Amino acid sequence: MSIRRMLVALAAMAVIAPVALRAQDDDIDFATARKQFVAGQPRVAANTLLQSSLGVRQQVGRCRDDAIGAQLVDAESRLEKLAMSLRAGQVNGVKALDQTLKHIDHVMALHHLTMATAAIAHPRPDNIPVAARDLERAAFHFERSLVIDGTKLTAEQVALLGDVRKLVKGIEESQKFPSDAGAVTKLFETQLASTTVAAK
Repeated sequence: MSIRRMLVALAAMAVIAPVALRAQDDDIDFATARKQFVAGQPRVAANTLLQSSLGVRQQVGRCRDDAIGAQLVDAESRLEKLAMSLRAGQVNGVKALDQTLKHIDHVMALHHLTMATAAIAHPRPDNIPVAARDLERAAFHFERSLVIDGTKLTAEQVALLGDVRKLVKGIEESQKFPSDAGAVTKLFETQLASTTVAAK
């Protein structure tokens, strides 16, 4: 392969990859930002958080619930303010960072679960894969909101996350919503409501 072809291929991947990542909000990378901050690189952590705020902004555009949409807008703003505080050297400890990141992850979990629940309530062939992805992302953000600071999951939380991920796998394999989808998502909603993380 010539160098020119390789550069063209890499350029194409650079255009395609960010879209794929944003579609799954994988660029909301709080774990890396936290590691960077703990390693004494607050400015690098700030850049990671600013990138993460773009992922939150994309989810604002998907949101269909006014209250959750307002929380997502607030979350994006909090990330930007936190990044500016990191750059200015105004964040003195990881606890303040953790509290904000946990809160935003909790909001993201609520958003994705709400999107999945709406799709389950009104199933269409085109929204089944999207609902599965939203459920998977809800589980991811919920888990990270609990463990990013080293906290261990309770047995109840482990069981719930296992049920949600089993449901996701079932949806992906069958391309339909199993009969227990409503019950699992309702239990997830209850767990989310009982573990609200206050914003700092």
